[in-house]
Amino acid sequence: MNGRAVGLAGLAWGALLLGRGDQLWCGLTGRVPSTVEHRVLTVLGLRHVGQGLLQTAAPRELPRLWLLTDLAHLASMVALAGADPARRRPALVSGAVSLASALGLAESARTWRRPAAVPQPLVTPRRARRPHG
Repeated sequence: MNGRAVGLAGLAWGALLLGRGDQLWCGLTGRVPSTVEHRVLTVLGLRHVGQGLLQTAAPRELPRLWLLTDLAHLASMVALAGADPARRRPALVSGAVSLASALGLAESARTWRRPAAVPQPLVTPRRARRPHG
């Protein structure tokens, strides 16, 4: 997966959170999100849309920032899942999305770092030796 594809996936996820986040929440928890949960879905959706746009426009820029952002979000979602059983499923889904993004970013970064084929030295035929004399 390349950096642009990761950005497009993040953009789509963010748009889903912004457009259907409440329905997604209901499907995962069986209840309507609270006002605070709705705001968190909105902020998270905006973050994914913004990050996705930037990654799509310039997929090789700031890869460490995007990777650290996704890993920090993953860690916070694992912590939330462990601490709050009522929010466990949405936290695990959100963490899984961040993990997939981080893995995609790591894969694309690895392909960018592959060394280019090393050009071979130009070999020219030796000049024929002329007899002295």
